[in-house]
Amino acid sequence: MLHERKRFHFDNLYFLNPKQYEFFTLYQIGDLCCDSGYQLREHTQVCYEISYVMSGKGWFSTDGARSDVEAGDVYINIPGEAHAGGADAKEPFRYFYLGFLFNLQPENGYRENVESPFIHIQKMMDKRETPLAKDRLDMQHTFLSALREFRSLSHYSQVMTQTYLNQLIVLMYRNFFSDWDSAYHAEPGDGATGGIVYDAISYIDTHMLTMKDLAEVSRELGYSYSYLSHLFTEETGISLRNFYSQKRLQKIIELMKSRTCSITEIASTMQYQSIHSFSRAFKKAVGLSPTEYIRLYVKDERDQA
Repeated sequence: MLHERKRFHFDNLYFLNPKQYEFFTLYQIGDLCCDSGYQLREHTQVCYEISYVMSGKGWFSTDGARSDVEAGDVYINIPGEAHAGGADAKEPFRYFYLGFLFNLQPENGYRENVESPFIHIQKMMDKRETPLAKDRLDMQHTFLSALREFRSLSHYSQVMTQTYLNQLIVLMYRNFFSDWDSAYHAEPGDGATGGIVYDAISYIDTHMLTMKDLAEVSRELGYSYSYLSHLFTEETGISLRNFYSQKRLQKIIELMKSRTCSITEIASTMQYQSIHSFSRAFKKAVGLSPTEYIRLYVKDERDQA
């Protein structure tokens, strides 16, 4: 028996009248939050689709092959595939999705004398080896910005939405197919100390939402943690651990100010074990609980209008 328990569903469907953008045609974009046990009935994809798991756990399947997913996962489908999904048996599930077709041919409204920059992305999507990847590039923020534009259309919304949707497609591509990590990898002894520290900062900036611990930075850069930590302090005057803590706090406050995530979702996104451990850590750093901080310092944009 299929469960149909949706907490909320912000769905923008354009299948009958697709929205035309320069490099793609938009068929669907939305935000679905559902209770545990919810299932998305199997259907045949008529367009490319990018799904981003915002919080909770669940699963997606392609042609019967199932993949378990959790917060920070990106899942893609291509036209003609059988696609289904659902929430974990115990946890609620929230994910964003974007359905589109590439505009590569003149008959699709694309200018014949202009080459689409997305040609290579489409080819790589068609040949992908797996539909699942971890987000290393903070797609969540771009998805939230795009959805906010669709919720409150105003002057230049068409321009803004095209910018955000272009970014989502490129970020998806980089997460799946680009050798993006190589820009932040350093071989031992092949650069000045300042370069090593910059690589550490760049790695933390890029992997903030997926890092498990600081030892990951030293492993990825090829240095011992004690050496990297000492070098970081010498170069910056602040310890590597304190820098990481400050960056995490900045990200948490950014998510709070966006007013698009609950405290529970922020705790999950920032990989705290529980809402209680998140609240304790936040209060220790700021002196206020998350709820108190939001009430005192996070203003609704409507209050300032």
